[in-house]
Amino acid sequence: MRVEDLRNYGKGLLDSEPDPKMIEREGNIRSIVRQELERELGQTSTMELMSIVKEETKHMKTQDWSILKKRGLSDKRFIESVIKRIALMKALSDIVGVEKASAIQCRLVEKTIWELMSPMWPSVDEYKSCGNFFEAFREYSKATMTANVRAGLHDMEIVEDSPAALAYNIKYCVWHEVAKWFGNPYLCYPSTCYGDEVTIPRVLDKTGCRFKRAGTLAQGAPVCDFRYERIGEGFSPGR
Repeated sequence: MRVEDLRNYGKGLLDSEPDPKMIEREGNIRSIVRQELERELGQTSTMELMSIVKEETKHMKTQDWSILKKRGLSDKRFIESVIKRIALMKALSDIVGVEKASAIQCRLVEKTIWELMSPMWPSVDEYKSCGNFFEAFREYSKATMTANVRAGLHDMEIVEDSPAALAYNIKYCVWHEVAKWFGNPYLCYPSTCYGDEVTIPRVLDKTGCRFKRAGTLAQGAPVCDFRYERIGEGFSPGR
C-alpha cells in the first residue's frame, strides 16, 4: 500500500471523512463526559455548569473573530466547536479552580479522545503495510499538518525531517487563540493539547518510536513542539 492510499491522507481536521459510526461515538462520549462531571460535581452543579457553558458559548460566538478568518479559518461550525471546548474548561475553572478543573478535563480527555479521533487515522498495521512504519507515519503526519495550516488552524515550522526523526513547531494555534480571548491561554491545554500526549504515544510506543515535547503555547512556551523519533536497538538511518 502507498502512504497516499491511507485513509484521510492529506486531510486535516476540517476535511477528514468521519467514519459511519461517528454520530454513535459522539453520543457515547457525551454520556461519558456527563457521567464524569456528575461524579465530580453532582447532578445539580453539572446542570449549572452546562448552563454556564451554553451562555459563555453564545456570548463568545458574537465576538469579532476576524483574526481567525485572516488565518484562513471561516468554518463557523468548527469555530463554535473550539469555543465550546474552551468554554467548558473556563466554566469548570470558575467553579472548582484551575488546578482541579485541569485534572478533571485531563481525565475526560483520557476517557474519550481515543474513541473520538482514532477511527479517522490509519492503524499501526496500515502504516506498516506501506513498508516502513516510521517513514509512512512521517509522511502522513506532514501531509496532515500541511492541511491544518492551509485550513487556518495552525502555523507550522518543520525543524527536522529525516529517517530518524520528524520535528516541527506550532507557532500559532486556533485553540490557543480562542483561549486567549477567554482570558487565559492555559485553558486550551487540558482540553486540547493534552490529547496529543494521550493519543500519539499510544500509537508510537508500539512501534519502536517515541513522542517528545518540551512545552506548549498554552503553558507559556514559545511554540508547541512535536518530535517523533525512531529508537530501539539496531536502528540506523538506512533501515
